[in-house]
Amino acid sequence: MKLSSLFVATLFAVLIISCKDKDATQPLPAASEIKETNGAKVVFVNIDSLLEGYDLYQEQKKALETQSASAERTIAAKIETFQKKLGKFQRDVYETQQRAQNIPPVELKALEEKFAAQQNNLANEEQSLMKQRDEAALALDKRLNELQLKLKNNIDTYLAKVAAEKGYDYVLIKGSAGGVLFGRDDLDITKAATTAMNEEHRAAKK
Repeated sequence: MKLSSLFVATLFAVLIISCKDKDATQPLPAASEIKETNGAKVVFVNIDSLLEGYDLYQEQKKALETQSASAERTIAAKIETFQKKLGKFQRDVYETQQRAQNIPPVELKALEEKFAAQQNNLANEEQSLMKQRDEAALALDKRLNELQLKLKNNIDTYLAKVAAEKGYDYVLIKGSAGGVLFGRDDLDITKAATTAMNEEHRAAKK
């Protein structure tokens, strides 16, 4: 249920953005300053750097990792308690088997019935623990999916707005989830986008 590396890898895979757009802080290059490719005005965003500097992403990532660690500790403690119960049950059965010949039939039958009930209870408890573990994992997956969608929507919305304002035709994605291998520094709008999106995030929290 660990999220650290899986969390980042999953987000990068999902955040391959298809919308056109641009950023503002540095100030952004004007459309007339952007080199055209077959008549199209193109800039790019380094998605790794953007997410690394995006406050919303970092806040939610930390919250999810905390939730994941808490869920793991809770389940681990319950599993440890269960294993102790199981170990005691197995020892009791073994000890009873070793002295079975010396136990009166009526008492032996009562012990067998007791052990059968305990075994059934342990099996039910094990199933319950597995269900709790799966439910905790599903809850984390749901929150992760919600965050992925929110991040993608925020980035798409911002980039589309800037593209309309600045006249950009395309905003390409560079980084672990992108297809741009190289881009000139003057076409990189990552820093401006990160600053502007953080300003919007701070304003939304007020």
